[in-house]
Amino acid sequence: MRIFLVLGLCALLAGCGLMARKEREEQQAAAKAQSDAAMAECEVQFPKGGKRYIEKTQCQNAAITIIRPFVPYPDLLDQDMASRMAVAEKLQAGKITLAEANLEQSTFHSNIVAEEQRRMLSNRSVGAQESAAAAAWRASSPVSCTKYGNTVNCY
Repeated sequence: MRIFLVLGLCALLAGCGLMARKEREEQQAAAKAQSDAAMAECEVQFPKGGKRYIEKTQCQNAAITIIRPFVPYPDLLDQDMASRMAVAEKLQAGKITLAEANLEQSTFHSNIVAEEQRRMLSNRSVGAQESAAAAAWRASSPVSCTKYGNTVNCY
């Protein structure tokens, strides 16, 4: 009887986890759609060839901010948006050309992507090290079993 109760509780908890994950994925999809719509609105409001770079970048950053809760490293997104704004300010002030602005922003964005990849790889490496350490610990621990009636306990 007790085993059925434990199995039922485990199934209930697993179901709650799956439901929470599905809900999170739905929220993420809704935020992405909302962000895409806001970005499209920015393109309509500030078409290519216009000279209102700061306002367009503010609009785009606001659209990007919608997905911020769902990105793995929000600090990198913040850095990217700040970089976009700095480039837009220089461009609108006439300190750089459009080609220089594109180069500067793409270089900074490449650095952001590289940092994100480095962090993800580092996280996977740490996980692998933890798994290896746990396996080594289990392998080094002596296992002994005792039998009492029909029950065998190993530790």
